[in-house]
Amino acid sequence: MKLRKLASVMTMTLLLGLFAGCTNTDGKHNQVEEDKTAPVTMREWMAEYKSKLEANNVTCWYTDEMDKTWLEGAQAEFQKEYGIDVDLVYYDGVQLFEDMNQGSQVGNGPDMYLLGNDQMELAVTTGLAEETDGTDVFWKVNYPDVAKKASTYQGKQYGYPIYFDTYCLVYDANLLEKAPASIDDILAFADEYEDTGSTKAIFRWDIADPYVNTMFLNSYADIFGENGDDINSFTVNNEKTVETMEYFKSLSAYLWMNKNNISHETVKTRIKEKTLVLGLCKTDILDILYEMQATQTKKSKKKKKDDNAGDEDVVNYQISYIPSLTKELSSCAYSTTYSAFVNPYANNEVGAKMFAMYLSLGQAEQQYQGNKKLPVVNLEEQFDEMQSIFYAQYLNSKPVPKVMQFGDYLSESAIAFDAIWDGKDVREQLDRLQETMETKIKK
Repeated sequence: MKLRKLASVMTMTLLLGLFAGCTNTDGKHNQVEEDKTAPVTMREWMAEYKSKLEANNVTCWYTDEMDKTWLEGAQAEFQKEYGIDVDLVYYDGVQLFEDMNQGSQVGNGPDMYLLGNDQMELAVTTGLAEETDGTDVFWKVNYPDVAKKASTYQGKQYGYPIYFDTYCLVYDANLLEKAPASIDDILAFADEYEDTGSTKAIFRWDIADPYVNTMFLNSYADIFGENGDDINSFTVNNEKTVETMEYFKSLSAYLWMNKNNISHETVKTRIKEKTLVLGLCKTDILDILYEMQATQTKKSKKKKKDDNAGDEDVVNYQISYIPSLTKELSSCAYSTTYSAFVNPYANNEVGAKMFAMYLSLGQAEQQYQGNKKLPVVNLEEQFDEMQSIFYAQYLNSKPVPKVMQFGDYLSESAIAFDAIWDGKDVREQLDRLQETMETKIKK
């Protein structure tokens, strides 16, 4: 019965071309705070699940090779504690949901899988994401609000949040006593800075990446609503967004950046080579900074007491929040939340929920060591200073939209950002973006 329903949903989805490319209202989740007997902690949920368990094996698909070591560690601990074997399957195909559907129909699909919230609408509308267990109290106790928003689609929660990605400002503390609060402050520093031969660039980010560039729009635009799931909520051409993009346009004259020669990788490389003062970087910069610090420590231990090496040889990059644009114009970063989703057509649905929740709440402390990603769960004092800043940035970010048309936004906004950087009229470009997206939304 379930498989026939699934096949029907997928057929309709394919016909519609889906594969071309916060308050809950459901009674299941609306037990609210008065229900004192509802499970709140992971241990409470595990006890309830264990009483309903009918099988002792779970299949988990994942799509990022960096998760392998961490998942294998979690797999071993989970089996030891709960007696459930987990079959980890690395999926490297390009049609995840179609392959998941076909596998489920013959009994070898995943019981659960890991996925970013940017693909949630596709997961839900194809019938391959089961609504998450847990009351509003459970979510409030265990997860930050940004994770709940990232997990919300049409008023319901899907997936157990595990880790996140966003971006912060990295700066050379040898040259700056404190992090600039605004890009205006960065420009003021650039006016005063005298390069003494170190050939340092002042400020860099991947200006071809609309995911990052949307920080210039996010405070004033409406890009698919508060939770990123409202297809009819889209406005990017109001007076404030025109003002912020005029500011974006002005930066091309100040920063002398060739957009064709800058990427996330080149920004990270410049930091590693110590030839950049400030850069916008995603969470993967942490591993580079740790490596640089470790190398510096080894060199320091080998130095002779009379060695008077200059500050330019000392690694002192620090992390801060993304800067506002000016004192009057704010900025806002995007974040992506990755979760464990349960397949409604799982062979072991209860076991899948157990492992999904275990990855989310039971393995957070081991996560960064295993996959170099920061957990959604707040580890508080277990975060070091740099991790704490990234986490605080995550708390103040906007979840990346989950509607399928967000892919169209990324493509079309990249064209607009590129044209504006090259000096084209801001209002014309934003109007074009607005009209183009309205057309795509209506299709």
